[in-house]
Amino acid sequence: MASGYEMRVGDAEREATAAELREHYASGRLTLDELNERLDKTFAAKTRADLDGLMRDLPSARPVTGPSSQGAGWGEGARREAGRAVVGIAMMCLLMVVLLVVGTLGAFGIGAGRPAAIALLVLAFGLLRRLLFGRRRHVGGCGPRRRRW
Repeated sequence: MASGYEMRVGDAEREATAAELREHYASGRLTLDELNERLDKTFAAKTRADLDGLMRDLPSARPVTGPSSQGAGWGEGARREAGRAVVGIAMMCLLMVVLLVVGTLGAFGIGAGRPAAIALLVLAFGLLRRLLFGRRRHVGGCGPRRRRW
């Protein structure tokens, strides 16, 4: 069984390498002739060593493929982004709880008046809806749908 650089590659890996080469061309690291030559070699590549040889002199945004990094977990940037998402969700939950508590107390006459309490409760439920269902976007057209009579 082959391992590491002798491992055969599939179409998805060839396409990923081709996309990365196109990005390097767009950023000015490759000329059009170099891009075309490397793309031809990319789609003819059979092993990881073939693909890595094409990218050896270019900076890489993807993780290094090799025997030691096979099956490695998330990169540092992905972990950081996931951590930010968790912190954002936790902050939204905390804000929602505070709004619910203050709004409920205000509805019973403790603290803010009833109009403010109702506004806080509506805001809390709006945050809850966004947290659970995300942001909905209207598909098609430029604005909201209108009935034509």
